[in-house]
Amino acid sequence: MTFPEQLRFWRKHKNFSQLDLALESGVSSKHISFVETGRSKPSKQMVLTLCDVLNLPLRNRNELLSAAGFADQYKRTPIEKDEMVRLRETLDIILEKQEPYPLTVLDWDWNIIQKNKAFDWIYKTTKTQYPDLIDSLNIAELVFAPNGFKPFLRNWEEVAITTIRRLQFEQQESPGRHFELLKKIKQYPGVAELELSVYLDKPTEPVIYVHFVVGDHTLKFLTTLTSFGTPIDVTASELLIESYYPADDETREFLENEVGKRGRI
Repeated sequence: MTFPEQLRFWRKHKNFSQLDLALESGVSSKHISFVETGRSKPSKQMVLTLCDVLNLPLRNRNELLSAAGFADQYKRTPIEKDEMVRLRETLDIILEKQEPYPLTVLDWDWNIIQKNKAFDWIYKTTKTQYPDLIDSLNIAELVFAPNGFKPFLRNWEEVAITTIRRLQFEQQESPGRHFELLKKIKQYPGVAELELSVYLDKPTEPVIYVHFVVGDHTLKFLTTLTSFGTPIDVTASELLIESYYPADDETREFLENEVGKRGRI
C-alpha cells in the first residue's frame, strides 16, 4: 500500500477521525486530509509523530516510513549480536530467577527462543511420556496440535479459547500478524468447534489457570506476560516473556521439592 493508504488504514483501525489525529499530532485536520490524499508529503518527523499518536508497533512504524520514502528508524538486531548483550544478560537473570517455576521467551510469531530449566524439564518429561510429541517449539502449535500438549492439558478447552483470543487480539493490534498461524491451528481437530464465548457468562475465578498433567501430578499454573518497557529495537520490542507460577500449594511444593531441590532441572 502507498503511504496515504497505510495512514488512512491505521487511522481508521485505531478509531481516529482526521480531526482527532490532527489534534493529537499538533497539525490541522486539513493537513491530515492532504497527507491522506497524497496532496502533501509529510516530513520524516511528521511520520514519526503520527506513528506515536497511533501507537504502532515498531515494525509497522518502519513500514510506514518506508512507504513515505524514508529509511527505517528502528533497527532489527539479531539477539545473538554484541549490541544485544545487555538484553541477553537481563533475560538470563529472569530465566534463572524464575526457577523452579517454568518460563519461556517468545518471539513475534510465538516461537520459544529461550526457556529455563523448569520448562525444559516439563517439555522433556512430556516427550518421554509421549514420544510422538510434535517437533515444534511454537507455543500455539504445542497447545493446539493433537500430538502436542493437548493430551496433557486437563482444561484444554479453556486454555485453547484464551490462547485464540490472545492471538486474535495481537492480530487486531497489528493486522496480518498471526494470519498463517491462526489458519494452521484452526485446521487442527476440535479447534473449529470451540465456542469462544462459552466462558463469558460463566462465573469464574479472576484468571484462567493452566492444568498440566505430568505423570501422576496435575500442576496448576497461572501465567503472566512481560515485555521490555522502553524498546527502540524491533527485536527487543517483540520479545514476550511468559512466566508460569504455581496456583496451588501442591504445585508449588512439587516444583520446589521434587523438581528444584532434587536437582532434576
